[in-house]
Amino acid sequence: MRIAVDAMGSDAAPDVEVAGAVAASLQSDTEVLLVGDEAVLQEKLEAFPKRGAVSLVHASEAIGMNESPVMAVRRKKDASLLVAMRLVNEGEAGAVVSAGNTGAVMVAARTVLGPIPGVSRSAISQTLPTAQGSVVLLDLGANVDCTARQLSEFAEMGIAYSHYTLGVEEPRVGLLNIGEEDVKGGQVAKGVHQSLSASPHMNFVGNIEPSGMLQGEADVVVCDGFIGNLFLKTSEAVAAFMGSMIREQFESSSRNKLGALLAKKALKELKAKVDPNEYPGAPLLGVNGIVIIIHGSATSRGVANAIRGARVAFEHKLNEHIAENIQELRKVERGCYSAERSEKTQDAEEKDCEATAAPAEPQE
Repeated sequence: MRIAVDAMGSDAAPDVEVAGAVAASLQSDTEVLLVGDEAVLQEKLEAFPKRGAVSLVHASEAIGMNESPVMAVRRKKDASLLVAMRLVNEGEAGAVVSAGNTGAVMVAARTVLGPIPGVSRSAISQTLPTAQGSVVLLDLGANVDCTARQLSEFAEMGIAYSHYTLGVEEPRVGLLNIGEEDVKGGQVAKGVHQSLSASPHMNFVGNIEPSGMLQGEADVVVCDGFIGNLFLKTSEAVAAFMGSMIREQFESSSRNKLGALLAKKALKELKAKVDPNEYPGAPLLGVNGIVIIIHGSATSRGVANAIRGARVAFEHKLNEHIAENIQELRKVERGCYSAERSEKTQDAEEKDCEATAAPAEPQE
């Protein structure tokens, strides 16, 4: 299969994109389409005697990190990001990977690919390490204000990603909140709790605090984009601060330097566990195509892992499963499930819901 990579997006473009594409292609039979300035990309590619199945697609423009996403997408029709999105839309590639302007990626995906039927808002998700493995957190910034229905959709999308891409058998879903009690949070949080609690197909574990999430009490955690982005940036800041303090302590004396040498292997393993480059990027869930966002400071390893993650998502038909999960949510909203009805009656009602259910119109 083919994966399109926006080769002009990262802080170190196109070096990391080219190196990551070569690494991913050599380690599998994935064909990578590097999209960008063909002359520049060809020069970079020549540095690799073995390059696997890497091809070039010319794009005369690039979208900068500080550009207005909407204006850039409107004006730069031949930008590498938009060309990569069109390759997916036209069936020439199965997914797109970009380390570029996140806002532009979201606008381009919405404009070129459109939403999955029934999904009102797309959401950025991220796989984060926990004490027991990992957790998928969404949304991380695509939507500052969310309705209860949109947060419920995020849960359905997160379940599909966790199960079909990460291999979690029955993903546990939690709602990020200020307390575990059902009455915690505002009206939106209470509405989400009610909706997810009424979903018989969902393994909903209730409200979850940040500490519980990091302890591994859920596999998928939902929140609005403001909270998710704030949590992520705070976590990154705390990790950087703690890392700086640890280095300072290790360098403070000869004895501590010896301790650092002895702990080198353990520290390396810890760094790998929290390094975002070791995870399959941040999928933009809810758009009608596989879109993986990676950090602007991503390394070539981060690019390669994102390409591999995109392939897994495509091969496991992630978007089809998201659409199926959204339909299950619509059944819950229509009152098609009831624990008080007989099994025979409930089966009849479910068939009726399946016959009448139609994708909800996207909300702007």
